[in-house]
Amino acid sequence: MNGMNGLDRKCQRDKLRFVRISNQDLVCRDCLYRYDDSVIWGNTSKCEMYETVKPSIVIDGGKCELYDKEESL
Repeated sequence: MNGMNGLDRKCQRDKLRFVRISNQDLVCRDCLYRYDDSVIWGNTSKCEMYETVKPSIVIDGGKCELYDKEESL
């Protein structure tokens, strides 16, 4: 036996992968309301505009109805 449990084997053979996403992967990359996710990873799923978490469509890389582009200085 190679030391892998069933979950390890399942993760390796399934097409789904667990990867960290960041604001850079989303429309949120330059949104005025984004939280800094460079230190606290969970901040990718939250922002000033949503009470709990961003909608799944946004986290999946889609559009956000509350997106407001941050102005460059």
